[in-house]
Amino acid sequence: MLLYCPVAMVQSFLDFGLSFRTGNLEPKLRELVILRMATLRASSYEHMHHLPAAKTAGLSEMEISAITSDQPSALDQKQSIMIQLVDDCSQLGKVSDSTFEKAVKLFSLGQIAEATLLAGLYEMLACFLKTMGVKLDQHPISWSEVDRGNGSAGQKTSA
Repeated sequence: MLLYCPVAMVQSFLDFGLSFRTGNLEPKLRELVILRMATLRASSYEHMHHLPAAKTAGLSEMEISAITSDQPSALDQKQSIMIQLVDDCSQLGKVSDSTFEKAVKLFSLGQIAEATLLAGLYEMLACFLKTMGVKLDQHPISWSEVDRGNGSAGQKTSA
C-alpha cells in the first residue's frame, strides 16, 4: 500500500522507522513501546512483526503477556512507566504530567522523546494499515537481516 505514495515519502518513512533500531532506547523498551501501541490499536500486523523482535530483544513470555494485556501488571518499574507513557500518548494525545514526572526519574529526556515519537509512529502506522486494508504477510520480518543490511522493512512487507 505504500506503493501509492511518492517514492521519496516512502523512503523517508522507512528510514525514520528503521532509525529507532539504533536509537536511545534499549531494544526491550523499544519493542515494549511498539507492542503496547499495537495492543492499544488492535494491530495484528504490528503484533505479527514485533512479537519475534520482542523475544529477540529479551522480553520474556510473561513480560510480553503483560505488555499485551488490557491491565498490564508484574512488570518492573521502568517497564510500567513506559507502558503508562504509551497509554497516555494513545489516550490523551500526550504524556501526562504525572507520568512525565515519574519518567524523568528513570529515563533521559532523549529516551522520553524517542519513546513518544515511537509511540506516535506506531499509532499512525496502525491507522494506515487498517485504513488501507493491509493484510498480514506470510512471514514476519527478519529483523536480523534488516539489522545486517540484507533487507529492509519495506521490501519484506506489503505495507
